[in-house]
Amino acid sequence: MEELLRIARVPAVSASPDATVHELCEQMIKEAVGAVVILDGGKLVGIFSERDVVGRVVLPGLDAKTTRVSEVMTRKVSAAQAGMSVDNAMEVMHRGRFRHLPLVNETGQVVGMLSVRHLLRHRVDQLDMRNADLIAYISADGPGG
Repeated sequence: MEELLRIARVPAVSASPDATVHELCEQMIKEAVGAVVILDGGKLVGIFSERDVVGRVVLPGLDAKTTRVSEVMTRKVSAAQAGMSVDNAMEVMHRGRFRHLPLVNETGQVVGMLSVRHLLRHRVDQLDMRNADLIAYISADGPGG
């Protein structure tokens, strides 16, 4: 969990299911995020992403100023659990075909939000360090110089 917490946006941007889509879109732009966790009484009840805006609001022609997030949010939410590795989180996102994954603690409280961008940046950083180590190893003089 500690590694995922270092990678995730903490705290996650959240909203109430009673918010309008327009209000949530304003919040997403202000916070520069692509998805928001929807909490009801502190409990994770959904997630709302840019994909939801396009597929569930714009295409059907709903009015963003009057449509409540609860009407169009994704209700079946996968989450990264305590003890989950970075690789496991990436696999959950890959299998589910989504770009955002809430991070929850042992009691189910949302503590952060992972994005594909965060995880890929982490992976690139790891590979850069590994590459530098290998170059240093190969470049080092052997015994006897």
